[in-house]
Amino acid sequence: MIEWHANTLWHHTDSCRRFGVEIGNRMTVFRLKDGTLLVHNPSELTTDIREYLCKLGTVSCITTANQQLHQSLSDWWLSFPEAFFFSAPGLAVKRTDLGFDGVLNSTTSPLWRGQLYQTVLRGNDALEEVVFCDPISRTLILGESLWLLSDGNLTKRLAGQLLGCAKDANVPLVYQLQVKEPKLLRQSLQEILTWPFDHILPVHGDPILFDGKKKLAAAYLWAFHSDNNS
Repeated sequence: MIEWHANTLWHHTDSCRRFGVEIGNRMTVFRLKDGTLLVHNPSELTTDIREYLCKLGTVSCITTANQQLHQSLSDWWLSFPEAFFFSAPGLAVKRTDLGFDGVLNSTTSPLWRGQLYQTVLRGNDALEEVVFCDPISRTLILGESLWLLSDGNLTKRLAGQLLGCAKDANVPLVYQLQVKEPKLLRQSLQEILTWPFDHILPVHGDPILFDGKKKLAAAYLWAFHSDNNS
């Protein structure tokens, strides 16, 4: 795991392929004020990951960004029975085998209220995403709604060029096409853009190291012109 901000935020990237290209699948871990850990988008629960987390502290909360990112949840649910297990929008219906303690929405959970910003990126019913911001490290945590594929091998860089996310972060075209309610998307973005962040850790692709707010706004410029702002 990589320590993103000293004693506050860590991330780890598993292998993940889309369109035949390695794009990675990133897990993020926050340390809450009580010293416990919030795990976002759990990766494969390997022995190394388990041991690293044990050294960091007690896992108290587990969630994921959207209803598509659930492949590793069963192992975490069985391994951390004392942790609060939160569903992203739509996931609790999809994974009835897991005992969720609640569904995250646009209201910040009391378990991290006053510590993290939380909302739901709306407008895409098929892929509503829970978004977090850590004000201490000034980092925005996104799901699959923003990609940057600028580093890596030639195949990855070429894929980034084809998808329009090699030079700058961009919203995948398939996500753009799924947006049915652009007004709700704009409302979510307007809230997020008031948050204190400079960096972005998306689930897939490369971290955005600087000018995160400017780059997020640029990537979603199409949404503010969509449907004549209806």
